[in-house]
Amino acid sequence: MKNTFLYSLILLVGLTLGCTNDFETINKNTNAPTQTNVGSLLPSVIFEPINPHFLLQTWLTDQVMQYVVRRNDNQLDAYDFATGQIYFSGIWQANYAAVRNANDMIATAESLKLPAYVAAGMILKAYYMASITELFIDAPYAEAGKGADNISPAYSNQQAIYAGVLKDLDAANALLVSPAAFTLGGDVLFKGDISRWKKMANSLRLRYLLRVSNKDATAAAEIKKMIDNPATFPIITSNADAAIYDFSGLIPDASAVSTLLPASLGGVSPSKRLVEFLRSNNDPRLDFFVLKPVNAAGFPNHEGVTSGTTREAAQSTNGNSDQNTSTLTRRFTADRGLLDYAFITHAEVQFILAEARMKNWIGTGTAKEYYEKGITASFEYWKLTTPAGFLAQPKVAFDGTMAQLMDQKWMSYYMVNTLEAWGEQKRTGLPALVPGPLATTITGGKIPTRAFYPTLEQSINGANYKAASASIGGDVITAKHWYQN
Repeated sequence: MKNTFLYSLILLVGLTLGCTNDFETINKNTNAPTQTNVGSLLPSVIFEPINPHFLLQTWLTDQVMQYVVRRNDNQLDAYDFATGQIYFSGIWQANYAAVRNANDMIATAESLKLPAYVAAGMILKAYYMASITELFIDAPYAEAGKGADNISPAYSNQQAIYAGVLKDLDAANALLVSPAAFTLGGDVLFKGDISRWKKMANSLRLRYLLRVSNKDATAAAEIKKMIDNPATFPIITSNADAAIYDFSGLIPDASAVSTLLPASLGGVSPSKRLVEFLRSNNDPRLDFFVLKPVNAAGFPNHEGVTSGTTREAAQSTNGNSDQNTSTLTRRFTADRGLLDYAFITHAEVQFILAEARMKNWIGTGTAKEYYEKGITASFEYWKLTTPAGFLAQPKVAFDGTMAQLMDQKWMSYYMVNTLEAWGEQKRTGLPALVPGPLATTITGGKIPTRAFYPTLEQSINGANYKAASASIGGDVITAKHWYQN
């Protein structure tokens, strides 16, 4: 969906919502509509948090999850999260703006009996709140998104947030039945296809049920109920079904990766872990994502950089990292429409089913089949062909272990949604990432689990910020999530 018209709608919404109370009083138009235009609001709820997510992924989770090393500014790679406030506050503000708009859209759509908009608002709110709790643990939820009616919302604990997320996704699925339709337009994600919204809701619900399964005793049974009743709970079954926002590539409808970061890509190398994992499996995704060193004569193969080192060590890898290490592809900056935003992919759903089958939570299919479909779906997502014999290689052939499954799932998240890769690593401890050399001085040898709360919260919502920080053991980047064992 190449939606260059999107920004005229967003601009209209932004101008409408951005007026001050005094301005509205002085310039009140008695002929103007008094209700939110849900058809105009939906595009902003879908779109506006996407690029803040991309920026957080590029600067934080790509490094924490050891996909890349930013050689010239690798503080976050070395777990110096104090330098990352711009990215933490950016995603906090964007997600809560979307939650506020989703709440407005839901309330208006309920009053107008427009169930498709109610459901879309619930799905998107669930997604953005799940992202917030994944980054910060406890966060405003029950009292969030009320605008000027509550500028100091209390925080909810993570268990309550995930319970609300799962409830909203279940309710959204039930609402998306005939004659539900996007009669007022605005669906820039699926062009009004109700079936794809249902699949998004249920696939996200599978993701979050799995995420909480260590602590929620009902999660396995809920997954089974969904898989046993595909007519009631349809899920993503192909890349064509996946929940993807398709950038046109025409500014401003382009990813932050393609428009804001090109100048810095020369200082980014793949990690040693990424290179070694792909190279050991003869995986063509290595050449797709990574360029070989400039010094091909001295270093003819791909060369990665150790995660979590000092900037000086990263820059001097192989003597001169600029010449002797690999760098990231520039294909996504050369073609601004190539990189899209994935809420959830077919590959992820298949890996979820593989784990559920391995644990005998579901009885359909085999874990091997789901695992292989997950790998194949990842290749297909990037329009790559799975090489002949690839799935039969010793390190790829299904061996029934969580370690192998989570390695392939980790790889499928790269350039897709590495925030979710971080969540899965916290849930399972896999892949078995080795903290970088500086971890001993900053985190005591632990891989970070969260970001710091935005500094603005300390001043505008101080009492609730302090209470939330205390409840998770302090505003530290190694605090334990509720769902972790």
